[in-house]
Amino acid sequence: MLELTTIFTPVDGSPKRTITLRISDVRLDFDGASWSVAVEVLGFKDDDRVRLKQVDWTQAIVDGAQFIARRVNDKVENAGGGTLDPPIWNTTWGT
Repeated sequence: MLELTTIFTPVDGSPKRTITLRISDVRLDFDGASWSVAVEVLGFKDDDRVRLKQVDWTQAIVDGAQFIARRVNDKVENAGGGTLDPPIWNTTWGT
């Protein structure tokens, strides 16, 4: 499992929050042709727990990292802005 903990400091002055980001359980799916990965973004108002599918295990991991980077930055924006320590930069991989 890959896990990173970051601290979210909202711009509105509300209390800091611990945000946990995880990529885990990379596995060949039952169809034998695709791979999937579990991804979690925890600590914002609503937690995200998803399973992403890809053509191979490396693409599943890359998709997981891209999902986390985009999702956590969207959640910061939706919360009205703020900072993460350590920062999570939005990704442009694969675009």
